Amino acid sequence: MAAPAAKLGHDLKTLAPGFHRRRFQADEVGFDAWIWRGGFGPVLLLNGGTHGDEYEGPTLLRQWAETWRPDKLRGTVVMVPVLNEAAFFAGRRDHPADGGNLARAFPGSLRGTASVRLAHLFDTQLLSQASHYVDLHSGGRAYELLPWTGFLTRDDAVGRTQRAMAACFDDFWCWAGPFLPGRTLSAAHARNIPAIYTECRGAGGLEPRDLRALQRGLENLLVWCGCLSTPRRRLRRQKMRTAGDPQEAHLQVHHPAPSDGLFVPGAKLGQRVRKGQLLGYVHALSSAKKTPVRAERTGRIVLVRYQRSVMKDDALFTLAPI
Repeated sequence: MAAPAAKLGHDLKTLAPGFHRRRFQADEVGFDAWIWRGGFGPVLLLNGGTHGDEYEGPTLLRQWAETWRPDKLRGTVVMVPVLNEAAFFAGRRDHPADGGNLARAFPGSLRGTASVRLAHLFDTQLLSQASHYVDLHSGGRAYELLPWTGFLTRDDAVGRTQRAMAACFDDFWCWAGPFLPGRTLSAAHARNIPAIYTECRGAGGLEPRDLRALQRGLENLLVWCGCLSTPRRRLRRQKMRTAGDPQEAHLQVHHPAPSDGLFVPGAKLGQRVRKGQLLGYVHALSSAKKTPVRAERTGRIVLVRYQRSVMKDDALFTLAPI
């Protein structure tokens, strides 16, 4: 069930037409939002920086905040370049105050750790006002991904809307799967808000082609949802994978490191492999022992560990049957 309605610190409907900056704050957790108000219509919410070491979303959204001033806008567009500010400034995936993964903390609570309270603030004060939502992710510092977009599957109008939203990001393949708790998309799911996410390459930096793909997708989405009246582009055909198992796209559970040590991959991102095929080794630091890592299934490598230092159970690869 969705969280009960909370008193809004900033009610988007009360803003005058134009461009606004607003700060959402609760004690020591908070974030900045950039808001374009155009009157009656959809409320499109986008954020980057759910994890602090993912830079594609913050870069793109910050560029839009500086330069985008549409002449005619229907509805409201809200961009939060960096949701998890403490993690961003620490250069970490998780929140430095509690080690919490914000993408596992939703819908959050008024009481608890910093991650839990930040999730509650975003869910009740901003996500609750959205009609459509996009969370921009990437592989961050530790992983390299084959970029995709995705959503939580559901067999209703919300599910069909999500599929259409994902299709706007047509430079990415699409990976949809069943509900998993704790995500931003989980909170949107509970509120019946159509929501998608994107995953860019990561590997500790920024790929210009990823920024171009996000730019194109956002432009397509603004036209599709009716915020802009410019003609629609012809969308490229998108490779689609719908998972029946919620663990299939749960990136942190596949090919766990057998021990602490040095990870040396022997297979590359995008490579097709067969079940049992050797993918690499984890070398112990205290001995000459090395442990092989073999493919759990047949498929294509869509995630590979980029950071070579690993702790036991760190995910090393993810395969998808595409």
